Amino acid sequence: MSDIEESNTARLKRVVRARVEELQEGYLRDRSSAVAALAQLRHGVAKPIGDDPLLIGLTVADLYEEGDNVRSEPSYAEKAAYAAITLYAVHQQSKRDPSKRDPRMHQAGNSFGRSAGLLWIRPGDEKAVRRRFEALATASTLEGSLHHARGLIQQFRSKDIPLDYVKFAEDLYWLQTSAANRVRRRWGIDFYRAAQSHEQGTGDDAEKN
Repeated sequence: MSDIEESNTARLKRVVRARVEELQEGYLRDRSSAVAALAQLRHGVAKPIGDDPLLIGLTVADLYEEGDNVRSEPSYAEKAAYAAITLYAVHQQSKRDPSKRDPRMHQAGNSFGRSAGLLWIRPGDEKAVRRRFEALATASTLEGSLHHARGLIQQFRSKDIPLDYVKFAEDLYWLQTSAANRVRRRWGIDFYRAAQSHEQGTGDDAEKN
């Protein structure tokens, strides 16, 4: 990892953490600004960065400091931040009733692989979950990865399975580099560890299935 990449990912994580935590707190407190922002972000899912200029401030603007040059094409960090924040908006939709389960769909420590593994062990369409996860792991482009990730995140939402969106953003950054296979291996390890923990009765969700 170069010093530049380390600096880029540190700033990326800082920006995504601040934005997602702000949105999550505001949404759970039923603040109209957060509710409106999340609705706007959902409309930006899978669209090019800049397609809706109003989303720039909610997603990538804070990656830049005053005086920074703006590239003609979005950077790896911009693509990662935009995807993570807009997909969080999909995940959190209509999830704010604390009487049912923890309504926070962003929770630290839940890697994408682990969350997918927890989904896989829930009763239901296990084969389809595994196929989608394998398609995600073998996708050759960021766009392909995000297509499959979005489908899984919609299923996470239906099963109240949270995701660490700061870690997810960092993973999306590295998926665009020569370290992509490392990210996929990590996801695979976390996926199967979630299943093993469930079988051994030690997983967080073991008692819920």
